[in-house]
Amino acid sequence: MPLSHSESISLTNFNILLRSLIVNVSKLDNNLSAALVGAVLRYSWLEIPAEAKNTPAFATFLDLYSQFLGVLVSSLPKYLHEVIKKIVKEFPDISGDTYPHHRVLQRLVTYIPTCINSIPPMLAKNFPHHLSSNTEEITNYVRNCVRVISYCPDLQFSIWQMVVECCIKLDVELQNELDDLDDDSIEELINGDDDEIDDAEMVEDPNDIEVYTVTSTVNIKKLVSKLDSTLELLLQSTASSFTTEQIEAGTGVNLFNTLMSLFKTHILPTHFTKSIQFLMFHISQYQPELADAYLVLLIDVAFSPNEITEKRLKALQYLSSYIARAKGLTKHQIVFIVSYLTGWINKYIAEREHEVFEFSEVSSMGGMERFKLFYATIQALIYIFCFRHQQLSKSPEDIGNSDSEWECDLDKFFQRVIIAKFNPLKYCDETVVYIFAKIATKLNVCYCYSIIEHNKRETMMQGNSSLPSAVGNFRHKQEFLDLEAYFPFDPLVLPNCKKIITVNYVEWKDVNPSNDDDDDEDSGSHPEDDEDEDDEEEDDEEDIEDDEDKEDEAKSADEDSDEENTSDEEE
Repeated sequence: MPLSHSESISLTNFNILLRSLIVNVSKLDNNLSAALVGAVLRYSWLEIPAEAKNTPAFATFLDLYSQFLGVLVSSLPKYLHEVIKKIVKEFPDISGDTYPHHRVLQRLVTYIPTCINSIPPMLAKNFPHHLSSNTEEITNYVRNCVRVISYCPDLQFSIWQMVVECCIKLDVELQNELDDLDDDSIEELINGDDDEIDDAEMVEDPNDIEVYTVTSTVNIKKLVSKLDSTLELLLQSTASSFTTEQIEAGTGVNLFNTLMSLFKTHILPTHFTKSIQFLMFHISQYQPELADAYLVLLIDVAFSPNEITEKRLKALQYLSSYIARAKGLTKHQIVFIVSYLTGWINKYIAEREHEVFEFSEVSSMGGMERFKLFYATIQALIYIFCFRHQQLSKSPEDIGNSDSEWECDLDKFFQRVIIAKFNPLKYCDETVVYIFAKIATKLNVCYCYSIIEHNKRETMMQGNSSLPSAVGNFRHKQEFLDLEAYFPFDPLVLPNCKKIITVNYVEWKDVNPSNDDDDDEDSGSHPEDDEDEDDEEEDDEEDIEDDEDKEDEAKSADEDSDEENTSDEEE
């Protein structure tokens, strides 16, 4: 009978029944007893009224019921599946330690060690759906899954895999909802008043068909709540695993290796996630050795010829964003990565610069897309420089007899690279190039504006050419558009997780050498506000005019190099 029914069994009488069943469990192995055992297993002990939970009979009941489940499985293993199913199925509704689910499950693992093979499929089958379930159900389930690892360490990888996959689904779903919104709208939406939420704005087209023109803010709020609560739980629950003691004991290393593996196989290949990657961002900064391991992974993927190009490009995006934003990195780690990137770029230019014009301009084969990895590496390096120019400048005592005040002689390096036949300033992300040009000029590293202007004029000429429209559009888009401005560790939109991450996070406003510029604020996709393209170009043109007035000699030298580039292209 349902617990709400007036004739349902009382806890006192149920306790008497449980005592009898525990003593006579061996007699339950028959068809006549199957219905009784099934009824006991289906008993909804989570629905016991609050007033009954305050009685001594309730504490006795919990002890007897959990004891019965353990005795039943140990005596009649055929009920193992049903008992595990009952325990796991109730995970979404368990938020505290009132009920002994984990004590029962741990006892089952002790009695029947092989039962751990049945737990992962059961956990996966009953995992709450990321859309239809509410925040509390998902958070409770994840919390209980992670707790299972404490007494079933062999299940660590499979459980974390389920949790990470759930977070990725939520993350991707959220980004799909936010794609059409700008940063200000997202900030206002997520941090706004819930009372002001409208499901959607509707307009009518000429045929009187209702069209949703704005993504459901209610749905966005729900997704943010689910992902924020789940990721916050993971960030908090893993904190104790990466202390010096846990690392030396090996427990923290095992968990870190598990998360590193899942990052490489699940998070890295996923297109444009914005939140789940912050789990690795945060835990890798607990110890310098963990950050080293993470950097080695990214370098290994980015420059491994055995990996597909898309994955290598994504690894470079992660590498640049991590170096730029991870506050816990040492100067040695930053300089090492920059040294590695500059060395690779120098070698690449020496080996392949002659290939730049070795293809037919109207051919569909070849093209500048062949050098996509090179441009991605250049973009990673200039992005790192924008954020880490302070760490990349030498101290007065380090300069000594050196003729460069920059680590890895970055000033000479950039002066050579920007005039190479590859023309990297043309193919890297436009906003990143503009910010780099502004900072590089201010710090007297190199002068880029004349090359940028030359590339603009060239692009306009190509766009106005008499080539067929398909070819013209292809050229106007600069051969390829896959060097997207994706920086995985741009500011989080999840409010609770953002508070945790802030302690290890570099904000753009703290490293921007041009703090007097209004357009250099932090944003979600670039290290400056995402303003209209026209406004950006106008600001940049003003900067160009000012810099040209001040640096006539630099401009003349660069214009000469531009003429050389133009003649090379004509050849």
